[in-house]
Amino acid sequence: MSANVDGSDLLQRYERMSALPMVAVSLAFVGLLIFPILVPVSYALNADLRAASWILWTMFAVDYVVRFTLTPDKGKFVRHNLIDLAVIVLPLIAPLRAFTGLRALRMLRAATILSVVAKTQRTSKKIVNPQSIGTTMLLVFVVIAVGAVVELQFERGARGANITSLPDSLWWAVSTVTTVGYGDKYPVTMEGRAFAALLMFVGIGTASLIAAGLTTFFVGVEAQHDTKAVLQRLEAIERALILLQKEPPS
Repeated sequence: MSANVDGSDLLQRYERMSALPMVAVSLAFVGLLIFPILVPVSYALNADLRAASWILWTMFAVDYVVRFTLTPDKGKFVRHNLIDLAVIVLPLIAPLRAFTGLRALRMLRAATILSVVAKTQRTSKKIVNPQSIGTTMLLVFVVIAVGAVVELQFERGARGANITSLPDSLWWAVSTVTTVGYGDKYPVTMEGRAFAALLMFVGIGTASLIAAGLTTFFVGVEAQHDTKAVLQRLEAIERALILLQKEPPS
């Protein structure tokens, strides 16, 4: 029993310590994956980007192994961290023959990016103050920007596409992530629609993150007002008692 408690305590300590570095690694990893989508790169630069991404992937793998080793319940850990496992497994299946086609590789890259973004959302909850609206909105912006870039790679140049530029894709991503679904921009390719479906699930978590942040913020503001009012009343009572003590007895 004590061994399980110690293991859980060590795991929680490690996760608190590693949360911020792993968020930074996740953002850097996503940046390396989406950079070639936005900017045409040479073969040499693409090779350098891939090498750097494998270094970051190694950090993901080491983090997962350390956490798996520290957890007392291995099965529960695996079940509750499927996204982390996907981040590790998806890049490994890219060399398989089934993913030699451009469309398959794009889908695999999109799934990898979305898995890392979901992992970043989850990890950030360990370090982000729910009352920090600025930090919350930054995370939301990252999800929207990454979703827009990935969707653009599927839709750009497709027949009958209406998402043909980055502004179009950003507008589509905003309406999708916030679960509004405005409808004027929509994917027409099979890959784009599949990615849109995945992004909707991430969008549910993003929308709840916004709602939780706003709720906590306004509740905190109201609590601060209530506390200030109570302190003012206590100060008034204290001043009244002081005046009573100074008055001479009749």
